Amino acid sequence: MNLQIDPHMIVFFIASIGALVSALLVVEHKSIVYASFFLALLGTSNAALFVLLGYPIVSIFHLAVYVGAAVTFILFSVVLLKEAPLVEPIARGVAIIAALEVLLLFSVGFRPLLESEPVQGIISLRDISEVLVDKYSFALIVAALALATTMIEGITLARREVSE
Repeated sequence: MNLQIDPHMIVFFIASIGALVSALLVVEHKSIVYASFFLALLGTSNAALFVLLGYPIVSIFHLAVYVGAAVTFILFSVVLLKEAPLVEPIARGVAIIAALEVLLLFSVGFRPLLESEPVQGIISLRDISEVLVDKYSFALIVAALALATTMIEGITLARREVSE
């Protein structure tokens, strides 16, 4: 018996499990700082799924907008408000039910994609990375510094939250 392991399937399962676990932790975690961290992991898992679907450009914008900007907005909101709004228990139940429904819809909707052959993209990731490094290296450095600053701020908020 010849078992062939497709690397795309391995990445798909890792990204899917990461997305599910991160989504549950976003809803269930008490600390808004850690919930925003898990939201970033959820966005990263979704970006990996976009790459597997053959949309690397959508994945890059998803990382920049939904992961970078949304998590930064949440962390700055925590800094300005100094306290997180309370989540009612019924809202958690509704969120879990909605997550299970989305999981069911995606499992039915993505089944034909899993059975079909992957489509080759017109633009490769190597071409995109060459353009980004050659033409936009300064912007990449600024974005990396901004994300590093946000990460340091999140760690500082998490430590302050524990000490209070």
